[in-house]
Amino acid sequence: MEVSPAPHYLLVDDHSLIREGMMQAIRSLAPTARFSQANSLQSTLAKLDETAATDPIDVVLLDLGLPDSRGVATLQAVRAAAPTQRIGIITGQADVQVALECIHHGASCFIPKLAEIDGFTGALQALVEGRLHFPSELLSPSEVDFPAPDEDSALRTIRLTPRQKDVLQWILKGCTNHAIATALGISAETVKLHVSAIFRAYGVHSRTQLVLLCSRSPQAASPQADELTSTEHDPQQDSV
Repeated sequence: MEVSPAPHYLLVDDHSLIREGMMQAIRSLAPTARFSQANSLQSTLAKLDETAATDPIDVVLLDLGLPDSRGVATLQAVRAAAPTQRIGIITGQADVQVALECIHHGASCFIPKLAEIDGFTGALQALVEGRLHFPSELLSPSEVDFPAPDEDSALRTIRLTPRQKDVLQWILKGCTNHAIATALGISAETVKLHVSAIFRAYGVHSRTQLVLLCSRSPQAASPQADELTSTEHDPQQDSV
């Protein structure tokens, strides 16, 4: 049986002590993890390009404040270069608007550097396990424009087709429709149809709302499979 390689993390911060601290913290949770490091946006993009063919990065843990780039623009540049990798943000900015922007632009974890140790460890645990994480104290229901999830009702009835579940998992990694289409070998238009169906199933109107909802409830991030009958049409059967 082929053994999956240990995950490859790219740690991006302009302070070597912080990179070393992140490495030790992640290694305590995932002893087999492998690491690369970068201290600027330029070196981050170079490392992503350098490793793409032989040892691709699986997860980027990114500081938003680098010597050659600041703010969400840093995330946008890294997301463009790493369209299917998971990206976690570690930042000194404990600001809900920054967190929401990071969700919108493809982050799956938002980790304030000044968080309490339990919160920081929990956030890294989510990152290592491939789960979503956004600090509850930042992303309270009053900060976003849709109701908090009711786990005893609506979430229990969410059902997606197998292909929609595939698309959902790529959405939750922060991937664009184009990146999802490439990864799944289907057309961008087909992905768009699946995304619209997923929004309807969850009662949301945007990717940001969907990611926030799933970050609050593991149940929402793992909906039930709903196999299609022979008379139903699945957009995945469309020509690519």
